[in-house]
Amino acid sequence: MSSAYQYYLATLLVYFGSNTIACWALNLQYGISGVLNFSFILFQAVGAYVTAIFTLGPSTSSSYQSYIAGARLPFPIPWLLAMVAGGLLSYLLALFVLRPERRDFQAMVMLVVSIIAADVVVTQKGLFNGHNGLAAIPKPFASKVGSELIRYGWFYVALTGATVVLTYIVVHRITSSPWARQLRAMRDNSEALESLGVNVRTESTKVFVVGGALAALSGAVLVQFISAWSPGAWDTAETFLFFVAIIVGGAGNNAGAVLGAALVLGVFQEGLRYLPSFGYTGLAESIQFMGLGLLILAFLWWKPGGLIPERRRTFGGAPGGTPPPSLTNGRTRFTVAGSLTRSLKRN
Repeated sequence: MSSAYQYYLATLLVYFGSNTIACWALNLQYGISGVLNFSFILFQAVGAYVTAIFTLGPSTSSSYQSYIAGARLPFPIPWLLAMVAGGLLSYLLALFVLRPERRDFQAMVMLVVSIIAADVVVTQKGLFNGHNGLAAIPKPFASKVGSELIRYGWFYVALTGATVVLTYIVVHRITSSPWARQLRAMRDNSEALESLGVNVRTESTKVFVVGGALAALSGAVLVQFISAWSPGAWDTAETFLFFVAIIVGGAGNNAGAVLGAALVLGVFQEGLRYLPSFGYTGLAESIQFMGLGLLILAFLWWKPGGLIPERRRTFGGAPGGTPPPSLTNGRTRFTVAGSLTRSLKRN
């Protein structure tokens, strides 16, 4: 395999790893909990920006690019600070973004926040360097691994893979925990869950913070590979690419999120790059988004559960998944959401 193809493959794998982490983050918020985070890309951009400023060194007046503060910290501190920044921003936004009880109102507020943030980044050149963004972001362990493109590319693939594995361990423990059952019940019937004494807004805030921190981590992984941070790469519309991936792969399913990241953010997006050039400038990008729109409509209509639907879950029972007779009288299977509603009706 030629050097060019090796580096191209390494780049695809790094993007796939970053997108997988991002899809798991959004799956926690939307797929598991029902939180429509239409500002998702904002947290990925914040993670990338924080990683950049804490690797570029202090910002000086003689520098060709301007940014907030700045320091040169060793790996993995910038990535950890990115996660802290993503979680903190999520918490601050949750104080007012999650105030409306209806999910569709929350989604609209998040979308507005994302649009405002994008405008602020572009206009505040002293803080974010405007449209130019940030460049020459140092790569971790570059001095030890070497600057040879192919060698470092495969090293970064291994580093990304290790990060993906650690992230999966955390995400799997969350999605298989009792808290996840509560989050699924909140997604399916928040009124029933709240009537049982659970504070839905508090639980939404928790999962919003966890998802924001993981989204920031995905941005940190990506930005140190491409060595650049540009506002145009984190446009508001990018959020919906991740939603398409979650819906196509299977919302509420970790494996579905991986499959969606591979198919939508990998095969589908990358395949459109090989279309022959025709029409006016920007037509190919427009076709790409139209194709994504048709794809999400098709799945919502014909296969709303995605390619790997969420596994049907039951309370207790035998190893085969059958609920105990004391709950069902041998007839009715209890799902997470439905059981809460039925228990309220019985009482």
